[in-house]
Amino acid sequence: METDHYDVLVVGSGPGGATTAGRVAETSRRVLLLERGDFLPRERDNWDSRAVFGDAKYTADETFYDRRDRPFRPELHYYVGGNSKVYGAALLRLLPADFGEVQHPDGVAPAWPLDYDDLEPYYARAEHLFWVHGRHGEDPFAGRSSRDYPYPPVRHEPRIQQLSDDLERVGLHPFHLPLGVRLSQDAHGRATPDSECIRCDRVDGFPCLVGGKADAERAVIRPALAAHPNLPPCSNACCCCATTSGC
Repeated sequence: METDHYDVLVVGSGPGGATTAGRVAETSRRVLLLERGDFLPRERDNWDSRAVFGDAKYTADETFYDRRDRPFRPELHYYVGGNSKVYGAALLRLLPADFGEVQHPDGVAPAWPLDYDDLEPYYARAEHLFWVHGRHGEDPFAGRSSRDYPYPPVRHEPRIQQLSDDLERVGLHPFHLPLGVRLSQDAHGRATPDSECIRCDRVDGFPCLVGGKADAERAVIRPALAAHPNLPPCSNACCCCATTSGC
């Protein structure tokens, strides 16, 4: 890697690191985003259940040990975008009650030093940054929202819509999951011809082969690199951000 000066070094390109780097890059500060892994390859195995789950092809080849000294392979993914490359794209806010004191049989979990209202503006910004589809007001336990979701909710499949209707009839309050996907829907909820997301059955646990999931690479890192020259690309084949391998 070239020797150069950076004002801010961000370690890790998952949702936290990527969002931090992208926000700081909006200033005049020179930012280096460091990721230990490379880009997750786009290939047919992205959507192959045996490769993803049976062979753990994209999971870090490491061994951890539990408190009884038993080995296990952690569910870690060292790629640009971090574990968001394989998450289910459900982006729920914490509830206001989650910030308060909680009484447990063995003691008290103290309240946060911040409350829901302190974080609410940042929730709203994150929902717009990560392409979230949803509808505020459906969940009666949710906190207030200063901005609506940027996109309408992903329409239910027929069986799920039937289940939602049945739950409402007995007085419950089902709501659409807030989902971070690059989806354009027609009147029937089907993906339009120009939609990146195709409403496939390979979401939670799978990398997105078509780039329609709002992972940190697609939703944050690539747009930030295109918009901000002070978040420079690596000088060699590492492409959009500096990695520890090959630089």
